[in-house]
Amino acid sequence: MCYFYALVILFLSAACATVEKPNGGPADRTAPQMAAAVPADSSVNFGSNRIILEFDEYVKLNNPNSQVIINPFPKEKPEFSVQGKKVKIELKDSLLPNTTYHIFFGNAVQDITENNPASGLDYVFSTGSFLDSCSLSGFAGDAFTNRFTDKAWVMLYRSLSDLRDTLPVYIAHVNDKGAFRFRNIAPGTYYLCALEDNNSNFRFDVPDERIAFVNEPFTLSAEKNTVDSANLYLFSEKSKIQKHLKTEMIHYHTVRSSFRMPLENPQITILNKTTETTFEWNEKKDSVIFYVKGKEADSLKYIIRDGSFSDTLAQVLKYKGRQKDFSTDTLLKLASSAVFEKIIPGENFFLTCTIPIESWDTSKIIFSLNKDTIPVSFKKADEYGRRWQLSQEFKPGDNAVLIIKKGAATDIFGYKNDSTKISFRMVPESELGSMQIDLMNLPGKPLIVSASSKENTYTMVSPAEKGQIIFQNMLPGEYEMKIIVDENGDGEWTPGVFDQRLQPEKVFTMPRPVQVKKSWESKLGWNLAY
Repeated sequence: MCYFYALVILFLSAACATVEKPNGGPADRTAPQMAAAVPADSSVNFGSNRIILEFDEYVKLNNPNSQVIINPFPKEKPEFSVQGKKVKIELKDSLLPNTTYHIFFGNAVQDITENNPASGLDYVFSTGSFLDSCSLSGFAGDAFTNRFTDKAWVMLYRSLSDLRDTLPVYIAHVNDKGAFRFRNIAPGTYYLCALEDNNSNFRFDVPDERIAFVNEPFTLSAEKNTVDSANLYLFSEKSKIQKHLKTEMIHYHTVRSSFRMPLENPQITILNKTTETTFEWNEKKDSVIFYVKGKEADSLKYIIRDGSFSDTLAQVLKYKGRQKDFSTDTLLKLASSAVFEKIIPGENFFLTCTIPIESWDTSKIIFSLNKDTIPVSFKKADEYGRRWQLSQEFKPGDNAVLIIKKGAATDIFGYKNDSTKISFRMVPESELGSMQIDLMNLPGKPLIVSASSKENTYTMVSPAEKGQIIFQNMLPGEYEMKIIVDENGDGEWTPGVFDQRLQPEKVFTMPRPVQVKKSWESKLGWNLAY
């Protein structure tokens, strides 16, 4: 009987026990290694339509259709499958004779435990009696910033015009640092292009796709089988078709419409006949702001025409956005032109606002200069009343305080400001620095030179023959430097045009920021050789 009770207790104890996963050791960080291949890697006289790769552990496939790259680029993608430790590749496209093929797997092959990818895995074979060994490598970046891109496909073509409607001969993808490399290329002449392919068809056929191309071909041969530093700089072409981009509320009864390109001679017809609506264009004429008066107004509707372009647009005024209710956003907000409460010698002080100011009550403004209270006045500094200059001259070292009481300013809707206090000082030259840039290998075109920090941006247009540029009275800080070679002299950077084989205007950038210190002239040399 005791024996029976002992068995029952043992059984119940086992039934109530918790089954836990045994504690493992450190995480598996080892990538799968290829142990064998059939046919063997680097085979010649290849005649199979199936490749089997065997690994040293169980593996899985991660999106092989986008990860795996085959060169020369096939018209029909192969099929991939996995079974245990084996990856099978079924070649659907007929193979070209006497051709070297290179399969690069990216991160497609991973182990099944920790998803470690077999990075750098590739497989090479030739349908002829030898393996081609030519290579081409380089970097792909942004044409305006010179920063690398990690989204571009890089392609080799027999003809540059093939980028529009023909699949490439060879294809590669940049890595996370913008670098690319073609290996096992056959000798020949190739045109190099890059594409951020929005519709995944490896053709430049969508207007917003970013592209890069080299006008002159590269020739690879037994004597010159390697090309490196074949750099590409991507850009988006300027659109040739006008388009309305967005209409949005930006303040109480204030609507902004934006367009893809500047308009030449825009004509606006307001369809709301019962309200008074005014509008203003920005300097580039690619956006317009409407001010709709009348509390009873509930919408804006208008027609815009510019040559062959025409559109009818509308915006509800009683609109509640994600962060604010525009139907009650009536407070007139004032902003100071002083950067971190500083203005530099030669600058004036301005107040800016989103809504045009209709009138000032200066009795509600207290202005002190070096602790002395003095009368204040503002003068309109733009056509509409959104920018106002303080009518006061300043000397280096002056300290100013502007106390604007509630109701000192009234906007065109009749709403007023809240109380605000603005302090600023004119920085003496002893607290400022300067920068001298000596240019070498001038390109013979006007240069747009800019120095940008977190606080400020200084821009200067330099004549084609001028070899020295000096920025005076700069706030101390670190500055990112940029020079645009203004080929067409329009005062701004111009992207390329593929069909005309026009490259984007060249942009030079410094690899590191330039330090500007107070009471110090920073000097640097800059080689503008292409």
